[in-house]
Amino acid sequence: MASMTRRRTSRLLRVCVAAVFVGAGAVGYAQPNAAGSGQLIGVWRGTSLCTDRTAAPACHDETVVYEFTAGSQPGTVHWMADKIVNGQRERMGELEVAFEKTESCWKVEFSSPRVRSVWCLVVEGARLQGTARLLPGNEIVRKVDLRKE
Repeated sequence: MASMTRRRTSRLLRVCVAAVFVGAGAVGYAQPNAAGSGQLIGVWRGTSLCTDRTAAPACHDETVVYEFTAGSQPGTVHWMADKIVNGQRERMGELEVAFEKTESCWKVEFSSPRVRSVWCLVVEGARLQGTARLLPGNEIVRKVDLRKE
């Protein structure tokens, strides 16, 4: 009887530990929802094209590689953005994005001494599309179109 109780307790403990590890692994990752957020994690490659050179005259079309990993906070995703220059990846920056339900996109505001913009990214299967809008005027100055590697 004692041996059977120990086996049940051991089995229950293994199930509980497995549940904790599975749950803990999911904490930093975007939870799947109607917007396909669970598909954001990974490496994406494509283009980032200028759409309004009047509003952003210094803008340049780019071939880009975006890498998304678990964010530092629940419900966020870490975005590392590189552009391809002379065949090599060059880091442009890193941001934390969060899903914005009202706009149905992964959204983040970016500020630098030269520009303030808001990015909105949407996952549709193996395709990632999005825009960058200048603030405060909301002019769309960039459109991105990437495919998952």
